[in-house]
Amino acid sequence: MSIPSIITPMNFSLVRDSICQLLANERNNQIKLAKQGGASEEWINQTIDFTIFPKRFRFPDASDMPCVYVYFNEGIFPTDEQDIFENELVGQLQVEYYTCGINEMFSEDDEDSSYIGLKEADSNAEDRLNYLTAQLYKILCSEPTNIYKATDGLVKTMTVRKWERLLTPRDVPSAAESVLAAKFTFDVGITEPTYYEN
Repeated sequence: MSIPSIITPMNFSLVRDSICQLLANERNNQIKLAKQGGASEEWINQTIDFTIFPKRFRFPDASDMPCVYVYFNEGIFPTDEQDIFENELVGQLQVEYYTCGINEMFSEDDEDSSYIGLKEADSNAEDRLNYLTAQLYKILCSEPTNIYKATDGLVKTMTVRKWERLLTPRDVPSAAESVLAAKFTFDVGITEPTYYEN
């Protein structure tokens, strides 16, 4: 008999994995739609694509960005919702994400490339952070994606609690690069069974 069949995982771990899979599926659907609309690989990589990390906590490398970390950092078991077979958990789900921008030179006139402009790293990172914020919010809070269905009914309730911008270290590798981060906090209601094979 294997250990997982003696002690089953906590449901909040299964929920985290299901939410990561939901994000990956919806991201892939968006990429597919963009390709059907004629978008270039470069535009898709810069605008739509992102990496999902369900089990990483160290600060990401610029090559990993944009990226999303999904984890539970706290759970409360209301005392009036406990019994010998299962307890109700209200877990705080954190969806933390990072974007990186670099300085980009561009010409505003296809005929005359002598006029060169500069789109700064901060602006690029801000644009990607704002778009990724919209992506995550609309995937996780939209009725069509239905978080309850995506988690096979493990999630009983899900409420968006807070959005915040995170401070990032200022010692980035160069002045031509900018890193921004933000985080959504959700309250997620999950039933946690107490049974195990004894």
